[in-house]
Amino acid sequence: MTWRQLAGDSRLADALAACEANGWEALPLAPRELTRLLPDLWGTAKAAESWLVKNPPNPRISIIRLWGVLKTYRPPGQTRWSKALVRHGANARAALAEVLGKPAEAVQVKDRDP
Repeated sequence: MTWRQLAGDSRLADALAACEANGWEALPLAPRELTRLLPDLWGTAKAAESWLVKNPPNPRISIIRLWGVLKTYRPPGQTRWSKALVRHGANARAALAEVLGKPAEAVQVKDRDP
C-alpha cells in the first residue's frame, strides 16, 4: 500500500477549497475544465482524466455530500454530458455558466441528479 492510498488524495478537498477562495458555486468535473480551472492540481487533461478514473465522483463520499450535489451538464459545443459538483442551494445552471464563462441559457443541466 502506498502513502497516497493510506493518506488519501487531497485534490478534491483542495479543489473545493479553491472553489471557496474563488467564490465558485460549481466545480465542473470534465478533465479539460479541471485542467483549465485548477492547473496546479491537474496539469493536463490526461492527468485529470486518470485521476477521475481512479477517484470517480461518488455522492456518498462525505466531502461531496457536505459541499454539494452531483449534476449532469452540457455546455454549448460539447456533445457529451459531463458531471459537476454544485454547491447546495445554488442554481446549477447559473453556477456552472459562471465557472465555464458561458451564458446561463446556453448551459444545459439535467433535472435529475446522476
